[in-house]
Amino acid sequence: MTDKVEVTKVPEKKVEVEKPVAKKAEVKKPEAKKVEIKKPVAKKVEAKKTMTKKTVAKKPVAKKPVAKKAPAKKVRAKKVVKEPTIFEKLEDSVIAVPFKAANKTFMASLGLFSYVQKELDKTFSEFDRKFSKYAKDGEKVFDQWENKIEGFRKDIRKDVKEIRDEVEDKVEDARDKVRETFKKAA
Repeated sequence: MTDKVEVTKVPEKKVEVEKPVAKKAEVKKPEAKKVEIKKPVAKKVEAKKTMTKKTVAKKPVAKKPVAKKAPAKKVRAKKVVKEPTIFEKLEDSVIAVPFKAANKTFMASLGLFSYVQKELDKTFSEFDRKFSKYAKDGEKVFDQWENKIEGFRKDIRKDVKEIRDEVEDKVEDARDKVRETFKKAA
């Protein structure tokens, strides 16, 4: 079994491609040339097919045009003209007077706030230093009083013990006298 396949050639088509043009402000270059690129198209051709062998029609490879890079553009530094602010525009007008007064008042308040903050910091640091000193002095006084009280407790205990011993001795003597008196009387 053989099948016939018909392959024919189709004529090539022309395609025009324009190259990019680099623009410069001062120098003008002539326009780039137009390049024609041919695209081949496959044509049908008769071929015999056999069961054992298959033939494949090869397509021609289209060549792509290579674009040339444009030369690097020089970057020029532009002078930046500073636009005056609204305040600068109105600086010499009647409207600017309240703005100037408000601005001075605001700046004065900032200065005053800064001064007060510094003074408070000084006062706080001085207070903190004095407070720490007073706290240390208080601890010393507390320790002294604690030692005095502890000594007073010891003295009181000692005195109480002596007084108790004396009272016990006197009570014992009184008991002995009462017992002797009861023995004599009995």
